Amino acid sequence: MTFKISGSIRSKKNSRQIFGAGKRKINIPSKAYQQWEQDAWKELHTQIPSGDFPVFSPVHIKATFFYKGNRPDLHGSMESLADCLQGLIIDDDRQIESWDGSRTIHCKDNPRTEFEINIY
Repeated sequence: MTFKISGSIRSKKNSRQIFGAGKRKINIPSKAYQQWEQDAWKELHTQIPSGDFPVFSPVHIKATFFYKGNRPDLHGSMESLADCLQGLIIDDDRQIESWDGSRTIHCKDNPRTEFEINIY
């Protein structure tokens, strides 16, 4: 199955927000990531075929991250995508067995994330 998410991916690990709650610290993703994930879910809902989702079996993902500005960290981009897919397409990101062929490509006119998921 092939999917597409419009816009440059946002890293979940950069610019985290830390809030204090007494002695306890709450660490949440940046607002940019939260907005990207919310928009991605809306877009992916229209692309998911009717059927048994989320899947619970192992998956292999090949993702191409087309970015507009500074080149994002590939590892951070993969983590962001994996976290975004949890609960929607896959049950848990631990199901991802490989990211073979994933890459980043500069594309200032049409930033997006295209990915293919193979279920095994």
